[in-house]
Amino acid sequence: MPDIDRFAAKSALREAMARDAYARGEVRIADPDLAGQTWLVASHRGLFAIAHDGGAGGEPGDGHTAAGASVKTVLYGWFFGLCRHGDALYLFENCGHRDRTVPMGRIVRFDLAGDRLAAPDVLVTGLHTNCHQIAVVDGLLCVLDTANQAILRFTLDGRAVDVQRPFAAAPPHDTSGAYLHINAIASVGDRTAIMLHNGKAIPEKTSELAWLDRDWQLIERQPLPGHSCHDIVADERGMLWHCDSMAGDIIASDGTRAHITDTLMTRGLAITPAAIIVGMSSFGPRHLRSKLHGGVMILDRTLERRATMILGGSPTDIIAL
Repeated sequence: MPDIDRFAAKSALREAMARDAYARGEVRIADPDLAGQTWLVASHRGLFAIAHDGGAGGEPGDGHTAAGASVKTVLYGWFFGLCRHGDALYLFENCGHRDRTVPMGRIVRFDLAGDRLAAPDVLVTGLHTNCHQIAVVDGLLCVLDTANQAILRFTLDGRAVDVQRPFAAAPPHDTSGAYLHINAIASVGDRTAIMLHNGKAIPEKTSELAWLDRDWQLIERQPLPGHSCHDIVADERGMLWHCDSMAGDIIASDGTRAHITDTLMTRGLAITPAAIIVGMSSFGPRHLRSKLHGGVMILDRTLERRATMILGGSPTDIIAL
């Protein structure tokens, strides 16, 4: 069978299984054991757990995995937003895959019971499949509805609260700059930060941070020194870090920059006292994205490379356990 036929068949099977899980209200668990794991990585091809002991370095794309490092699949599915709040894990899952016409996005929750994922629960269904990150802000679960430029708010048990619309609606094919492609959210002090990707604007436009007050009113838009950026992550000093995705870099608000990859897009970022982990995603036409692979780069806190690990799917979001 030609490669393109095998790819089409596998993609159709994955999509059919995702739709069946959505219809049944099931979450497809591969391995709930998180003992010894360091990070969780959401991707178009599942949720991965990574364990790493800080071994030797490698170059992006060379297939290197440090001694003592390991990757395993925890959940099957197409995931984006990933958030831990207390002893609960929240994820956004796209069960419609490439089909943006079906409202088959959902939010699932797990209890973190010791070293295991337990009590899987589908909290919310019927969401647009092009939602992105999730965060808990003021005790509410906030989900970025990227396609509709809105923030959907739910209680932690999934009851709808309201929809906040600090940005005017715009069609996803808009190139005037009105379509912002909001993709990351974080609570920073008494404000909320939203990443404005801005990647479809013609002429090219840098990304921005939109700063909102606690009433979800826009305070300011702060230009960033990067294009098609993802992620808003604070380190222990309160410094904000982002992925300058098109450059293959990560950048900090004090001007610090680290180059991660020449060939892939940086997306997905988590910081611990000992390490920084950065997702590296292939990029291509939407109808081929479920085929694309990627990896992660692990850095120490001096920004020295420690390891590259190859994954079976392109990373979308990362958290430290």
